[in-house]
Amino acid sequence: MLRILILVSALLTIVAQATPHPFETLSGLKRFDKNATLPKAAIDTSTLFDIKGVKIGDNVLSQAINLDSQGGDLGRIRGGYRSDKIQFSFDQAYLGTRLNQQLSLYFNKDSGFINRISIKYLLKDSYFDITPVKEQTLQAAIQKYGAPFSMAQAYAINNQQKGSISLEQFINELQDDESIHPLALEYLENKNISKSAKLVKDEEGYALMHTGFDRCYLWQHNNFTQVLSFCFFDKSGANMNGRGVELELYNFAITEVIAKTPAKKVTPPLLTL
Repeated sequence: MLRILILVSALLTIVAQATPHPFETLSGLKRFDKNATLPKAAIDTSTLFDIKGVKIGDNVLSQAINLDSQGGDLGRIRGGYRSDKIQFSFDQAYLGTRLNQQLSLYFNKDSGFINRISIKYLLKDSYFDITPVKEQTLQAAIQKYGAPFSMAQAYAINNQQKGSISLEQFINELQDDESIHPLALEYLENKNISKSAKLVKDEEGYALMHTGFDRCYLWQHNNFTQVLSFCFFDKSGANMNGRGVELELYNFAITEVIAKTPAKKVTPPLLTL
């Protein structure tokens, strides 16, 4: 009798493990195997940062299932094979309104690995001040990842001792350093939306990047091969609360590895008559 119970228990375990997660049948995700792994070459370039436990280079299906188990709501996946983003939302009570966290996983559509992550915090009622959320998010990021890029570091790179630093000039100085990843330069160039874009020293000595109405702090490791940014809308800009605050994570070295990873082959189902 005991043997029969053990056998039945084992069979039930096998069946439970074989049952696919509902996400595995979604058109935008079904072609990604959650057991797939990146080639060994990617191990040494894995990200030092993570947002909500998700790391650059993770398998997108596995992380979608993981976030779902934490209470996230899967956003609409548009166009099946054309989709390159999954969005989860998390809500929690905040004063007299709700704080909405929108976590977006950007992934390579062919191989199914995450190459960029962003999380945005918004208040349901835009009349509530987003500033306390901004300060709490910044302090949480500092506690978890250490201090962001400092003005002293920016001065050292730019051979400058005081004042603001032109972002255009800062990028030009970085271009002379061959150890800087070219995709990092491209990222910074995209932030340089006007000739007035610059780095300024904040009250804590951190380098605050001004680009239009956006204000951004940067965390970088290994000479800008990896960047975590924290951006918010300047208080002088219209609808500051409606824009919310955003953390965004890039790992440029591993992005190249993901791009070179062979696409997962999709085997069409057999037609049975």
